[in-house]
Amino acid sequence: MNYKYPAVLPAVIFAIATPFAAQATERSFVITDPNLGHEIFKKALNDRNLEVLVDIYADDAVMVAVGGQEIRGKDAIRAFFVETIKAVESFDFETVFRMNYPDTVIFRSKYTVYFKTPDGSEIAQSTGGIEVLRKQADGNWLLVADHHFGSADYQDFQALNTVQ
Repeated sequence: MNYKYPAVLPAVIFAIATPFAAQATERSFVITDPNLGHEIFKKALNDRNLEVLVDIYADDAVMVAVGGQEIRGKDAIRAFFVETIKAVESFDFETVFRMNYPDTVIFRSKYTVYFKTPDGSEIAQSTGGIEVLRKQADGNWLLVADHHFGSADYQDFQALNTVQ
């Protein structure tokens, strides 16, 4: 292809990709706009992109998963997502609200996770979470806390996760 304005295309790509910018250091991906935190997470999980899922968490992040399991640090978060992306078929995610502070953003989410069972049927589980992003020294934002059912009624959540 022969473009009349070849310098325009790279500028357009850069402008579109800036909020999702890759960092040349140890992280393959960073969040430059905290308001996009939920969108980035949703896309990474649905794309089964393990590296992005891990890289958007701080090294000392804490996650509370199903059953109240507390997962701390990048290695444990990586191990969690290795298993998660094997099991999850798709993930619907909605931001219920967001509170912005100068160096912290708190999200409340509502989501449904779709799983395939060994017999091929699909199971859907819905609940609500709380997620916290914190601004880092380099100006990028990382998840520091992720409570998968933090905004759900706990009894309702347990009923969803009881073997029928």
